[in-house]
Amino acid sequence: MPGAVDQTLEEQRKLDLEGIEIKLLTEGIYQHYGFDFRDYSLPSLKRRIWKRVYAEGLSTVSGLQEKVLHDAGCMERLLLDLSINTTAMFRDPSFYLAFRQKVVPVLRTYPFVRIWHAGCSTGEEVYSMAILLYEEGLYDRCRIYATDINEAVLQRAKEGIFPINTMRENTSNYIAAGGTGTFSEYYVAKYDYAIFRPSLRENVVFAQHNLVTDASFNQFNVIFCRNV
Repeated sequence: MPGAVDQTLEEQRKLDLEGIEIKLLTEGIYQHYGFDFRDYSLPSLKRRIWKRVYAEGLSTVSGLQEKVLHDAGCMERLLLDLSINTTAMFRDPSFYLAFRQKVVPVLRTYPFVRIWHAGCSTGEEVYSMAILLYEEGLYDRCRIYATDINEAVLQRAKEGIFPINTMRENTSNYIAAGGTGTFSEYYVAKYDYAIFRPSLRENVVFAQHNLVTDASFNQFNVIFCRNV
């Protein structure tokens, strides 16, 4: 029995030490980079941090802390692990259908419309909204602000290039969301990618923004936080 007790105590000490390391890591990230992950769900945070520890060839969270604070590239990679980047064109079609039916009529009453996609991730939902507004005849008097904490995913959003193998699902979502045209009209297929029409981002401003440390920068008619 003493051996089992000692083993239990040792496991608890390791967990306590891990907790201290994670707190120091998230505090260091906040102090040095301004990204605040201190109140994130601990189980999810631990899983993503350890994924990055192993990917960097390290053995401890403390080792990751040292590398993150001295290597901005490592911080970018960790940010990709910690950010929520799951998205799709017209994700949750019923949302877009309701927006088209209930919100668009209200937006028509404004001479100019500002929409903020906070946490836009790789941009699929930004392009979805641009398509919806175009079909409703509102795009020319709209400005869409697409922001994200992560520069890497923001760059992908700016490019408007997405895997061609996602277009079948995206087309299905578009139809269910009340699309009035043909989804394939909005992109050109090239090799393994779909390149979306540049006109869809003419009225889109892409910018890095941290919802924790940066203030709002304008007045908006609509704010989306679907990936936050």
